[in-house]
Amino acid sequence: MRDDQIRRYARHILLPDVGGIGQAQLLAATARIEGDDPASAIAATYLAAGGVGTLAIAGPALRAVLADRNPDCRVVADDRGPGTHADTELVAMPARPAWWPAAAGDGEALAWWAGGIAATRWMADLVRR
Repeated sequence: MRDDQIRRYARHILLPDVGGIGQAQLLAATARIEGDDPASAIAATYLAAGGVGTLAIAGPALRAVLADRNPDCRVVADDRGPGTHADTELVAMPARPAWWPAAAGDGEALAWWAGGIAATRWMADLVRR
């Protein structure tokens, strides 16, 4: 990693579960996100902030929002269709949990929960390898 990257990701590098090796893995990784829904946008924002090297995103609106989030993160189009993604790993959005309260107007809170959980799980799985 370069000096500016070490400064940018110093908090991640200090975490015993991530460290310098884990952050280097994140910088070399490619995550694929499907859809333009709010949960996908939140997950993509977290992944970009976490230092994932490339985000392959199918939704054009989401690509435009993420274009300048992190200088180390490339945002590329991923419009190849299902089943043709051997070089990328899908960031899976969790289903609405049974314990989530069914209240009017809770879509935004659910999107933050789902996007945050999806990004965190994806990064944790990658770093544990």
